[in-house]
Amino acid sequence: MSYYWLSLRSKLEEIPRLRHCIATIARIEGYSDAFIADFELSVHEAFVNALSHGNCGNASLPVTMTLEVGAAGGERFLEVSIRDCGEGFEPVRALRSICSGWSEKASGGRGLFLVSQFAESFRIEKVVGGCVVVLRYIPY
Repeated sequence: MSYYWLSLRSKLEEIPRLRHCIATIARIEGYSDAFIADFELSVHEAFVNALSHGNCGNASLPVTMTLEVGAAGGERFLEVSIRDCGEGFEPVRALRSICSGWSEKASGGRGLFLVSQFAESFRIEKVVGGCVVVLRYIPY
C-alpha cells in the first residue's frame, strides 16, 4: 500500500500545483492517461468545493488531502480524502441534488455532480474541526 499527503492553501492559485501533484502520483502508480484526466477533474472539483464552501475562501485555512493506493480482493483502488476546516454542509441535501442530476439552470452543484460521475463512490463526513470528502476510485 502507498500513502501520499498534500496540504494546500485555500486559494484558486493552488489548482495547478494540485493537478500537477495528483497527476504525478497517478503516473507513478501506473494509471492510464484517460483515468488520470478523469481523476484530475474530479479532485479539482472537490478541492474547489473545500476552499469555497468549507473554508469560505479563507487562505489561512488549509485543505489537506491524503491518497491511499492499494488492492482489496485482487482489485486495485485509490482513495482520496479531502479535508477542509469549515462546518461543511448538509450531506443529505447535497446528495439529493446529485441524485436528481445536474442542470444548467441550477446554481452551483456541479462539483459534487462531476465527482459522482468519475469516482466509484464517495462519502461526506463531518469531523471535529472540519468536513472530509472521501472519494474512492477503481483506477485503470
